[in-house]
Formats: sequence, structure tokens, C-alpha cells
Amino acid sequence: MSSEPVSKIDSAMASLIESGRHLYSAKKYNAKKCLRALGLFTRAMKSCPCARGVKRDRCTCKDFEKVAAQGGSIYREAMGICHCEVGRTFSKCDNVYHIQALHLRAATFEAMGKFGHAMKDAEWILELAPQLPDGYLHLGDIALLQKNDEYAWKMYTAGIEATKESSVDSSPKLQQLHSAHELLNRRFMGRRDPICLPAEIVTQVFSYLNMPEILLCLRVSKQWTCTLTSPPLAQSWRDLTFPDRAMRDPRPEELEKMLSWAGDGGARKIVIPRRMTLTESMLTLLLEASPSLEHLEILELRDDLFFPSNGKKWKRLRHVSIVGDAIYTAEDIPGGFPQTFLQYAASSLEHLSFMGIPKQWYQREPSIPLLPKLKTLRMSERKRDRFTPADEVLLPVFPLTIAFPNLEQLAFGPNLPDLNPEPVAMWRGKWPDLWPHLKVLIFEGQLKSSTNFTDVRTRSTLRFLMCLNRGNSLHHIRFAFRKECFHDILSNGDEMLSDFNIVQYSEFQNLRSFSSPWFCLSPAGAQILMSNAILTQQLTSFDITFPKYTRAGIIGAMDIPHLEGYEWARGAPSIQALGLYRFRFTYYDGSWEEHPLVQFLATFPNLQTLTLVPCCPPDELNNLVVAILKVTYLETIHVHLGNDEGFAQLRQAAQDHDVQLMELSAPDFW
Repeated sequence: MSSEPVSKIDSAMASLIESGRHLYSAKKYNAKKCLRALGLFTRAMKSCPCARGVKRDRCTCKDFEKVAAQGGSIYREAMGICHCEVGRTFSKCDNVYHIQALHLRAATFEAMGKFGHAMKDAEWILELAPQLPDGYLHLGDIALLQKNDEYAWKMYTAGIEATKESSVDSSPKLQQLHSAHELLNRRFMGRRDPICLPAEIVTQVFSYLNMPEILLCLRVSKQWTCTLTSPPLAQSWRDLTFPDRAMRDPRPEELEKMLSWAGDGGARKIVIPRRMTLTESMLTLLLEASPSLEHLEILELRDDLFFPSNGKKWKRLRHVSIVGDAIYTAEDIPGGFPQTFLQYAASSLEHLSFMGIPKQWYQREPSIPLLPKLKTLRMSERKRDRFTPADEVLLPVFPLTIAFPNLEQLAFGPNLPDLNPEPVAMWRGKWPDLWPHLKVLIFEGQLKSSTNFTDVRTRSTLRFLMCLNRGNSLHHIRFAFRKECFHDILSNGDEMLSDFNIVQYSEFQNLRSFSSPWFCLSPAGAQILMSNAILTQQLTSFDITFPKYTRAGIIGAMDIPHLEGYEWARGAPSIQALGLYRFRFTYYDGSWEEHPLVQFLATFPNLQTLTLVPCCPPDELNNLVVAILKVTYLETIHVHLGNDEGFAQLRQAAQDHDVQLMELSAPDFW
């Protein structure tokens, strides 16, 4: 290589290019001048430091037009390593003078009508600097001159892909590239078969379709079938969410094909709807062919189905949701659910939900799989006649703390029988260690009419759960049950542990929300639960359910003293949402502006969302809401919206204050 400094070499190249440009740019075409210009441009190219003093030829192993015709990536072809002698000898080069000399030489060939030579020089630019727009732009322009518009469009598209990290305004060449692409884009994108797009784009397009829609696409043509079932499109078959509508159940051989199209690891998500007839052979095929399964939902598990019991493990299965009835055998036999199957997924399972709690979990010494990574657990019953009050069935909770030590979210219900805190002494000994990360606690309506015996145990269990880690790990609590005898759950002593005082064992400093749409918690209990979180400004939402009991048979007789018991919460700046349930305020006969509820809500400066479930007639509710809107800055009100004229005033008032009225909905902390 020459010992001259690079700056001198660049200067010499620039001089040669300028001389050649002067000859080439003559107003009148002159063959001799063009040939002399070609010689000068060639000398400039040979002077580039990338040649290292030897002759550098063009790469011959890359065929951009063939790649474009096959729907491949021109950019990847250009970036790939050459396998010819040129690729082994020389590296890429983005020297501005080298690129400029090639560009002008190609333009000179065009002026001479030698488009083949011009195309080769433009390809050489692309080979040298695939990250620059120059080669794509020049190749596309030559293709247009040769009436090969589709190849030009593909070349411009590849150039935009190669320079996507650069701003369009960063260079004139990029602006020209985008302009040229825009002129052709509408024409070719509008009529082009989407299956001919690059594989990554096809995958993205078909990711928006569900499985039945993709199956329909297989009927379009053989090309569609071949493309959609090819390895690059394997991602489209890894979500086997079968539809819950009228559709023929897939045959085993069809399932086997779909699983093979999913590639290595099989399906990642399997959802079996309630309507679909799931046989044991289908279940075995789906699970055994999907060792990389991550999500499993079976919305109707029959009692005659058994899971694979061959010892195969699912090391990526994180979510399992099963719906069944009282169908599980007392002993966990091989292939039974849940013990054996869940144990196979123990190393990865994080989310477990089932409707139809296994019988063995109700036993005095329950058989429960150990799931050290489980974060969320939701358990409920579906059949209301599974247990009777005489059964006094209790679900032991303490064994769950041992089996699932890292649980973060726990939901019981709906239709759940009562809870059992036994062995009570074990709670006392392990209080600081049980579920230290429990953030969500949900307990919904019980299955049956409980006895005093079961009520005592359920109430104690809930108290013990709320006091784990002094209640400071809890972020959300939801009690959705009609148990008036539980109103003092946080303010009285415990029947199971006589020396247990919840005030001494709890702080609740990090509570974000408390939801109780049917359950009336005493104001004293509410203060124990929420006052510290108000002081720390963590609490953003809570509910007040007014007493169900009446004075002399009058509904709402106790509403005013009940609301006065929440004096400690008035004006809390962190509160953004409030729910008010079962209120009537029968004994209040003053103006709506002075209504206790209106005055209470007016104290919260950041209140945005209000939920109202009253026991009063629509006209009273209308007047109350109108008064509330005048003293608050609400954005949303959740209320049952009637269709009669009685709600017209309410709708108009909300519209006047730019407040959105929405139907009632349960909060989702899950």
C-alpha cells in the first residue's frame, strides 16, 4: 500500500473525479470524452486505500435480482460475507470518493447506453457500502430505466430498511430514496400478494389472526399453504387457542400437523374451550408434543381424562387454568390432576387458577404439590350443590403457605366453602416467614349458608392472612361476601387465638385499595385497616358499604352515624376513587347541598372516580349526584344506568360537568 497519508490519497481521488466529471458533464455527448472520463473514474477507484495497492475486482457471488425475485432480503444479501476471492481479500468500503467514482462511472455508462455495465457498477456500490443509500438508489434508478419497476421498488424498499436508523432529513440521498420509493409504493403494495412479502412481515401480518382464521387461509392456494406451514411462519402455530363457537373439532391427525408446523417445542399456548370435546388421546398429544408449553387453559376438564404420567417435565409452563366440577378422586393416581401434572411443571409454574378445587386439598392432611415459583393462585367452585351446610367443609389454608412459599396474589371464590386456619399454633410460630410477598388478597362469596362454627374459622383465617408481615406487604384487599357478622373482623378479639389482637399484629402501611361491595366493615375496623396507608399516602381507593340492619325496620336508619365514623378519612389527598354501597340516609331531610354524603365527598381534593350503588329511588339519586358534581372534580361515575326518563337529569348533569357515566364494574387487581 502507498505510504502517502490518506488525506493526500483522497485529494488525488477528488482531483481525478473532478476531471472526469468535467469531461462527462459536457453539454453535448462525446464518445471520446466519455471514454476518457471512464478512465479517470477508474483510476480514482483504484487509488482508494481499500485496494491496498492491488487490483480490486467486483464481487461475483451475490445476485441481488435473484434474491429480490425470491422475496428475500436484499439488505441481508449485501451485508453477508462474500465467498468468492474478493470477499476473502477485501473488506467493505464507505470512502466517499470511492463511492462517488463508481456512481459517476455508472452514470457515464448510462449515457453511453451500456446499462449492463451501469448496473454492475451500481451493484458494486451496494456491495461496498450496504449501509448507505447510494447503491440502492442508483440500482433502483437503473431498473426504472430498464422498465423493471418491481425490482426498482424492491431495491428502494431494501434501502429504506438498511437506513431505517437514519433520519430522512440527514442527507439528500435519503430524501431521494424515500421519494422514489413513495412513487412506486402505492402501486405495488396495493396489488401485491401479501404472502410474497418478506417472512418477518408475513409473520407480523398473520399474528393478528386467530387459529380458525389462519386455517381458512390455508384454503387460498397451494402457495399460501406452503408459506404458512413453512418454518419461518412457525410462530403462527404456537398459539393453539381453539374457538368457543360452532366449528368442527380437530381430528388427531390435524392436531399433529398443526403441532409439527409450530416447530421445535410445539405449541406455546393451548386453550381448550368449553364446547370442544377433548379426548385423552388429544390431551396427551397436545402436551407431549409441546415440551416448551408456556400457557395452558382447559375450560371443561372431565373426570375421565388423565394427564401424561411418563415423567416428562414442562420447564417453561408458567400459566395453568383448569375448570371442572367435583370430579377429582380422593387419591392422586398417576396422571391425575392436579398433583402429578403440576409437579411436572413445578420448576416454572407461576400462575395457577382452577374452578373445582381437588378433593384432596380439603383433607386434614392435604396432598398439595410443591410449587416454589408460584406467584398467583385463584381457587373457586362452580357447582353450588357440591357441599351442604351439614358438611361443614373447610379448606385448610396453612398447608398452602408451605406448598407455595412465594405467593404474591391469592383469591378465594366465588362459591367457596369456609376456610380453616388449623393448625392455629403453627401460624404463631411462623408469622414473619409466611408469604412475605403477598400483595393481593381476595375473598368472595361463600358457597353455602355457613354455621357459627365455620364462620369463626373463616374469620380467623382472614385475620391471620391480613396480618402476615404485619399487613405491610398487602397492596389490595377485596372482600365480596354478604356476611354481616364479619363487620368486626378487624376490631374485635379472635375466637381461635384468645390472646391475638389484630391491632398489635398489623400496620397496613402500603395498602393501595380496599374493595368491599357487599361487606359492611365497621368504621373502627376500617380505621385500623386504612388509616396508616392514608398517612403514608399510599391508599388511593376504598369502599364504604353501609349497614344492612335497620332501626324499627327502616332501611338506611344507621347511615349517618356510620358515615360519621369515617371522620378520620376526610380530606385524604391520596384518595382518587371511592365506592359507596347500600346507602339511603332515611333520616336526613335537609337540602341536597348540605347532604352528609355530599359534604364528605367534597373534602377529597383529588377524587376522580366515584362508584354509587344506592338503595334510594332514581329521583333521589339524581338530586344527590347533581349536588356531588357541584362540589367535586370527578372524571367518572360508575352507576347502574336505567333507561327510563328518571335518569335523563342524571345524564344531562354529568354531560354538563364533563363527567363520564359508566356501568358498574368490579376492580381488577389481578
